[in-house]
Amino acid sequence: MIIAIDGPAAAGKSSAAKNLAKRLGYLYLDSGALYRAIAWKLLQEKINPESQADVEAASQLIEIDLRLKGEQTEIWVHGVDATPSLRQPEVTRVSSIISTYPGVRKKLLSIQRSIGSEGGVVMEGRDIGTVVFPEADVKFYLDATTPVRGLRRHQELEQKGIPSDLEKTTREIEERDLKDSRRHVAPLKKSEDAIVIDSTPLNLDEVIAQMVQEVEKKLETRQQGSIQKLK
Repeated sequence: MIIAIDGPAAAGKSSAAKNLAKRLGYLYLDSGALYRAIAWKLLQEKINPESQADVEAASQLIEIDLRLKGEQTEIWVHGVDATPSLRQPEVTRVSSIISTYPGVRKKLLSIQRSIGSEGGVVMEGRDIGTVVFPEADVKFYLDATTPVRGLRRHQELEQKGIPSDLEKTTREIEERDLKDSRRHVAPLKKSEDAIVIDSTPLNLDEVIAQMVQEVEKKLETRQQGSIQKLK
């Protein structure tokens, strides 16, 4: 199956998607990592992210490879493993800007669909269930309150040794929410048939348990349908 997980920044999408994919034996893909990969390369090349024309032209030439290492998916850009740098605050800021550019989104849309075309994938982002895979077998929308998301991102950065100010981090998340919901191309919104999970009061295991339960329901329904057809 194709499983889509959408939601705002720091709602826990990455952790949930990774663990769900592991439980199911599926491939995991963070679509945001692809935008971050382009942002990282633009920073390396000192290209102004505010210049849409320059960004869109440069993005068409950027080579991105996904490499599976154990249970981890690494993002390589022009032969360099960019994975360790993709969560840097500046990379996050630039990826937010360029994600609104149609040329960038068009390039990555084809990559995303190619990866998920054969199924057996858990993909997370902000427009997976609405744009990338509108016919996904199971769609989740993972959310949490802004203060909780700000705290989670702050703790994540601190654990990685990246200096972080809680108030500033929370404010950046609020700004990202506004940009994502107001952008003209593929804005962040909940798919009508998505299963909403509020992770505010839940730990990761509880979120995964809910997701697995919903996936199992879908599999059971599909199996019953197959049996009826055979009859």
